[in-house]
Amino acid sequence: MGKAKRRKGEKRAVLTEQTKGISSHFKSSYLFIIFILFILISLLFATYKRNGIWKDDVGLWVNVVRKNIGKARGYNNLGLAYSKQGRFDEAREVYKHALRLQPDYIEAHNNLGTDYYDQGRLDEAIQEYLTVLRLKPDSTEALNNLGLAYSKQDRFDEAIEVYKNALRLNPNDAVVHNNLGLVYSMQGRLDEAINEYQTVLRLQPNYPDTHYNLGLAYSKQGRFDEAINEYISVLRLNSSDADAHYNLGNIYKAKGLKEKAIVEFKIALKLRPGFIPAQKALESLDR
Repeated sequence: MGKAKRRKGEKRAVLTEQTKGISSHFKSSYLFIIFILFILISLLFATYKRNGIWKDDVGLWVNVVRKNIGKARGYNNLGLAYSKQGRFDEAREVYKHALRLQPDYIEAHNNLGTDYYDQGRLDEAIQEYLTVLRLKPDSTEALNNLGLAYSKQDRFDEAIEVYKNALRLNPNDAVVHNNLGLVYSMQGRLDEAINEYQTVLRLQPNYPDTHYNLGLAYSKQGRFDEAINEYISVLRLNSSDADAHYNLGNIYKAKGLKEKAIVEFKIALKLRPGFIPAQKALESLDR
């Protein structure tokens, strides 16, 4: 919610005539101006107090749920605000309270699942995503999240199946294509992974994570020139990506391009001091 904006004051009227006394008309105008100023000061004070309450999203939604204790939506949004601050225990409690008020609240189940996922509590996350899908079988968001949780548990075949279900519902979902490519890559199915990444880049040409993932896949296949192009694309979109500089340095090293490799390793170390793999790679070239 944006901050209340102060209204600009009216310009002062300029008296062009000199007067010896104050007329009754001027007196009434003067009193009217004083009255308006009093109202404006009162409004500004109320705005100041309200901004103190709403200085962050947590404060805003705490205020909402106090006034609407029986409404699940406020608790769900308070949970999101807690999650943004890394206050996961508090987030879970308010999501659960939202679900006590409204057991079929899809957003709260999904958010609670994501909170569990972020904390590494994958079995509990999976149960929440499955609950969402019982309530809304066509939720591509829940399918994607479920695929991520299965992948974390190395349940790759199950992850692939739910990603494919999501793509049957929305064939142009770039995030799902990217995540499916990652699972294929983890299984060593590089051609299928590359196909998914290429699909992503047809849909979203400026998707840096996919350029990075495609660069990795090409590197594993020894397709170094194509990998270089992908890492250059990553760095065009985000020049401060230390991992991309490091991987690009490794490819230059593999191609015998020592000077270029040294440049990339040094940049990686500058961006991330203490980046041990880059330090070791640089030391190996200096020897």
